[in-house]
Amino acid sequence: MIDQGEHVMAIYNVLSSYGLFDSLASFNGLVKDYLRIYPEDENKELFELMLSEKEDIYVYTNFGLKFNLALIVNKKIGYKDAGKIDDNVLKVPYIIYWKNENVQKAMIISFNNYIEAKGIFYCLTEVDNYFENDKNDLITIHLTDENKDEVFKVFKSMLDEKKSLSAIQKTLDRKYINDVDLMKDDCINISQQIFDRAIKIILPLECDDRKPYIEEAVARAFIIKKALYVRYMSNKHLLNKRHFGKQSLQRAFGKSYVNELPTVSYYRLLNMKKVKQD
Repeated sequence: MIDQGEHVMAIYNVLSSYGLFDSLASFNGLVKDYLRIYPEDENKELFELMLSEKEDIYVYTNFGLKFNLALIVNKKIGYKDAGKIDDNVLKVPYIIYWKNENVQKAMIISFNNYIEAKGIFYCLTEVDNYFENDKNDLITIHLTDENKDEVFKVFKSMLDEKKSLSAIQKTLDRKYINDVDLMKDDCINISQQIFDRAIKIILPLECDDRKPYIEEAVARAFIIKKALYVRYMSNKHLLNKRHFGKQSLQRAFGKSYVNELPTVSYYRLLNMKKVKQD
């Protein structure tokens, strides 16, 4: 949310204020206009289904993500390499948004997995970031070839003004990250895959060509750490049952959790010996 003097802009107003970006990298406007300009979009059928439910919806593509590294939560994560990367390294593929009279809503759609989608949500809604005061007007979800039906169903649920968006999000949370201990195991596996993939890509490259792949890996690892830490710290059951109501114990345990996630330093990735491909 952007504060303009005494007037605080809600999410539709924030996103629409950026205007139309006429480039291949980014678009901000009506979904029907987007499909006319980019008819080959791989998710065209999904957008057409959305339009069949509500015609005046907008899409912002490739919305740049920035991190507020001054936050206490980010310092607890202790991932200093996140400070070495540029803003907007990670892009939110789609933000679908609309308004009805006094209601403004948005659906943040990312790729990869739900944990990263949740990390993106936490970043976008953190202190001094884009949607700090719009948490209850947002839904975050990941999009794959296998779950397009789910994304559409969530969108339809969002159109029902009697349904709370926070309740819809909690239903998704229960499905994908209900058990934070199992979530940690998933985070470890995903982080390992991210760095394994990054190393495979950069080894044949000169140092000067490695930066975008390294920064993407670091950024993705950071939002995964953030998702796990915030999810752990927001679990009141663990606070009371595992940590006897002591937040200091919960913080220490949460920090030890994120420290279990595998990472490879920016410096090491940059300076790995080049390997020639056959």
